[in-house]
Amino acid sequence: MTDKQSRLVEANALVAAISKHGRRFFYNKEHQRIAQFEIGFGGHIFFIDDYSAKRIYVADNGRWRGFSHGGTLRNLVKAIAGYIRTGDKLSIDWIGPERFDASNIWGYEESAMVATRSEALLTGVVYDSLTEVRP
Repeated sequence: MTDKQSRLVEANALVAAISKHGRRFFYNKEHQRIAQFEIGFGGHIFFIDDYSAKRIYVADNGRWRGFSHGGTLRNLVKAIAGYIRTGDKLSIDWIGPERFDASNIWGYEESAMVATRSEALLTGVVYDSLTEVRP
């Protein structure tokens, strides 16, 4: 397995972790489907949307047809794709970013946010910006 393929597995584990808690982003209950990344021909990275099941080329800066989430999650998807491409880890701050009043913009309950972040740290995609030096 190449480094890029192993990072793909880790990225999909992160998406699965996010889909398990709180508002369950990247999970579609109706279709019992979790979004995922895949690597296509030529090493291009795609995101398979949980709701539309559309294959989205993440390097496209235009409109992502079939992407069923908002801009905050689109930015997260692009950052995760960057990890798959380069191996540069994301700060845990990407997971449920906080506002000035210390609430997360994802609208997760505190316990769900703690569970999501804890599981995210286990994937290898993110690092804890408070306790670790950026890898």
